[in-house]
Amino acid sequence: MSSTSPLDPVADGFRDAMAGLASGVCVVTTAAGGVLAGLTTTAVMSVSLDPPLVAVGVAHSSRTLGPLRAARRFAVHVLAHDAREVAAVFASKAPDKFAGLAVRPGEGGVPVLVEDARHVLECETWTEVEAGDHLLLLGRVVRVHAARSAEGRALVHFDRTFHEVGPGD
Repeated sequence: MSSTSPLDPVADGFRDAMAGLASGVCVVTTAAGGVLAGLTTTAVMSVSLDPPLVAVGVAHSSRTLGPLRAARRFAVHVLAHDAREVAAVFASKAPDKFAGLAVRPGEGGVPVLVEDARHVLECETWTEVEAGDHLLLLGRVVRVHAARSAEGRALVHFDRTFHEVGPGD
């Protein structure tokens, strides 16, 4: 275990423990007032089948939170194994995260990345839940589609690094 601060061993231990939890890598996109926004996250989980709900955790400090709340629509992209660069760009503070990407409008104008995701869940905000330094957005899934073959490998984050998983592992 690595510790980053002797002042808060619980927070450091929590970060280390969560780094050991392999998680799927997703990009969440939205459009508000004609401006596209998005972020990379591993804080996504299915919540309900009836109605179909997905939860996404977004830091209060995220520049994408305002557009997500304003638009009340978003798309969750389950990234393919070879989308590491896309994940890195959407995790950055790049001024135009969509530059050079194949994007088409989804429900309500939400940007959909057509080449980088295995699956895309297009959602309408169902409710918001305060959760410490994050806000949980619960989205009602209104459309699901495969952007790429779901038979390939997926991108996960484990031990603070991207990895591929899938058939043959």
